[in-house]
Amino acid sequence: MNGQPISGASAGASGKRRGGPGLRPLVLGALLLLVTACGGGDTGAGDEKGPAGSAKKEDTTASQAVVTVAPEDGAESVATSGALKIGATRGKLTTVKVSDPKGNAVEGEIAADGASWKPERHLAAATKYAVHAVAKDAEGRESAKDTTFTTLVPANTFIGHYTPEDGSTVGVGMPVSINFTRGITDPDAVERAIKVTAEPAVEIEPHWFGNDRLDFRPEKYWAAGTKVTVDLNLDGVEGRPGVYGKQAKKVSFTIGRSQVSTVDASAKRMKVVRDGKQIKDIPISAGAPATTTYNGQMVISEKLKVTRMNGDTVGFGGEYDIKDVPHAMR
Repeated sequence: MNGQPISGASAGASGKRRGGPGLRPLVLGALLLLVTACGGGDTGAGDEKGPAGSAKKEDTTASQAVVTVAPEDGAESVATSGALKIGATRGKLTTVKVSDPKGNAVEGEIAADGASWKPERHLAAATKYAVHAVAKDAEGRESAKDTTFTTLVPANTFIGHYTPEDGSTVGVGMPVSINFTRGITDPDAVERAIKVTAEPAVEIEPHWFGNDRLDFRPEKYWAAGTKVTVDLNLDGVEGRPGVYGKQAKKVSFTIGRSQVSTVDASAKRMKVVRDGKQIKDIPISAGAPATTTYNGQMVISEKLKVTRMNGDTVGFGGEYDIKDVPHAMR
């Protein structure tokens, strides 16, 4: 074998085993894979560019809407009524939020034309408020504004002393009665700040006695079992020039059984009717001819086990002063 040439056939056979036809399917498969991957990429790119093949651009043009807020950002000693005004030009308001540091929202309403917003009621005194308002222009682009302001700290204040007490049970004739510590010269503003509701619902009307007492009651008696809620939102109300309420309180009471007593002073008798049935017919004494007993519907507003009855307390000149009167009713 030494020196014997290798034949061409043997060399060809060896070449076929190493890399002839067996390599072609692999190369072809790799090429097909590459073409498929490239084809998929081209399809996605075509979708992003759109039919014309150009890239789709986002509209970054600024909104034409302008939000306006009064008072200006950071303002202090702001009036609690009439000062807060929010509007929009070249667009319409879509969102308005005004709240205090505790997150309590100021209720308000956007006008039908979207050009303005106003609060439903007054603001609280000595309170910092945050405003967030958003408007949209004709193209739907948004513009927003965020500001803060602080309301005035009043030098003079008033509150209302109320009856019945929170959680109490009272009779069917008992009104809600509020006595103010200062005479009120803007009764409408004070009335708007007090809400009295009942369950079951009934129409409740206010009535002023002078300028320092306000009562609420239904036209007729309350229904037995009625739940009554009084919402005193007087904080920030200007009841008289320079004098502001400083009270925000909610109280509730319940109407108990129905008991109505009718007195006939001429006959000197009193009939007591409970839940529609007469339970008593009692003899009574009444005022003298010169000082007759007052007539009309009256409410027993207070019951005492023992009290002192002094004529001076009701405008008499000392006609009587009786100590330790039991079972007294005012």
